[in-house]
Amino acid sequence: MISIVILAAALLAQQVSAPVIVTTRVQGTLINSLTGAGVAKATVILRAHDQARAQSYADETDGNGNFSFDDIQPGRYALIAERQGFVLESSGATGAPPPEIKVEQGQQIAAGKIRLTPLGVITGRVLDADGDPVRGAAVTALQSVYSAGKRRLRTIAETRSGDNGDFRLFGLPGGIFYLKASRGGSPFGHPDVDVATYYPATLDSSHAAPVELRAGAQLAGFDIRLQSPGVYSVSFKFADGRPPEGGMGDVHLENEQGVQRYMLNFSDTGLVFSGVPPGSYEAVMRATNEDKQSYAIQHVEVSNSDVDGGTLQFLPTVDIAGSVRVEGGPFKALTRVVINGQPQYSTPGMNPWGVEVQPDGSFQLKNMMPTVHQVGTNRVPGVYLKALRMGDKQLADRRIDFASKLEPLVVVLGADVGEVEGSVQNSKGDPVARARVNVIAYGDHADRMDFNRGAYTNDQGEFRIKSVAPGDYKVFAWEDVPLGAPQDPEFRKPFEKQAVSVKLQPNGHEKVQVTAIAAAQADRSSR
Repeated sequence: MISIVILAAALLAQQVSAPVIVTTRVQGTLINSLTGAGVAKATVILRAHDQARAQSYADETDGNGNFSFDDIQPGRYALIAERQGFVLESSGATGAPPPEIKVEQGQQIAAGKIRLTPLGVITGRVLDADGDPVRGAAVTALQSVYSAGKRRLRTIAETRSGDNGDFRLFGLPGGIFYLKASRGGSPFGHPDVDVATYYPATLDSSHAAPVELRAGAQLAGFDIRLQSPGVYSVSFKFADGRPPEGGMGDVHLENEQGVQRYMLNFSDTGLVFSGVPPGSYEAVMRATNEDKQSYAIQHVEVSNSDVDGGTLQFLPTVDIAGSVRVEGGPFKALTRVVINGQPQYSTPGMNPWGVEVQPDGSFQLKNMMPTVHQVGTNRVPGVYLKALRMGDKQLADRRIDFASKLEPLVVVLGADVGEVEGSVQNSKGDPVARARVNVIAYGDHADRMDFNRGAYTNDQGEFRIKSVAPGDYKVFAWEDVPLGAPQDPEFRKPFEKQAVSVKLQPNGHEKVQVTAIAAAQADRSSR
């Protein structure tokens, strides 16, 4: 009996003294931001900060929206969640990276409730001018976005109308939408094919009625009545009364919306576009003769009658030799530099272009379209595009007419970059995490959008932006702002007094404190 008691006491002592194994864990719950209910069957990813060296983890939420990652390796992570019909709600400015989660050995981390916002639906019908349903019409949901400093309509979702002309656009985030419909079908078919009608019944996108969709809403009854405008022909003659040698390649009209395809007929002496609605167009045509190409580009205005576009003058493509020179400091990574450009007109294979720089700084532009190109470089840390020179002449801007007399192109890079750092606070003086910060060029470089820089603040509301060219700038901070909007001078104008002005010297350093512009203010200005 005594021996049994001693053995039991020894076992108990072993259990008490045995180390407790603590699992390293990250857990939380996904909820519907509108209802607060857990979101089941959602995929949750614990993404490693260094994905090349560290492991990431995945889990699926249970019926109550709960997830758990056990026995994970210590490190820095971010939580990402996705579920069909939902979008992850951002905890900072649009586009900001998710909050970082630092995990240490044996740590139990409660990620709390992560919000998923349900996506919405818009339904309606496509009707012809008589009110009859149109089957197979192409229907598009568009939103106004900022691109290259300008507002443009961008496609968010597309579908086709059914047998009764009905359509359903789904997976839409909350926001303002514009609806567009066209008959669809063959691009070279009926004259009405590419004439788009905007909801409710207008051919002019600037007169389209906005549709406000709240998060998760399902809107119905948005009927689009297709309009049939007057359509006309645009004709061109070939020089010398015959087509260019070799044969015609791509031939099209284009406007601000891009390449437009209309019915096209060739003859021995010219060509004719049919079914062209009123508007401003550029006719872009490519001729190919063996391995040589040439282009004819002609502007036309279509109002209320057929148009004689005149005689086509084809110009050959051009080759340009160039070199890169660095000023203001050392820079040895020339092979990381790409000379790029955007031709004034779109055409297959020419939009956009880029060539690599050789170790000796030389580059060659081959078979360039004979029109105006906007020339620049890719963004490489440590340098900026300082100037463009053609021969011994410095160009006033970055636009080069490749149809004019050309000399060797010299691209001058500046290596005397500086940096801007600082902190962002709200109106109460509290730091703002994951705010958007934009350093925008003003003064002599106000037209140099490529000088502009941006970043997001960290969890302490701090930021650091490197490789900033010397010059005058304004620093803006936003709780939230539509992507690309700060590049638009008209959008920025009401907020300029809330920005901080800095003058960055060559190789300079500036430190600023900025008050964040409220998200509601930015949202009102963008509408």
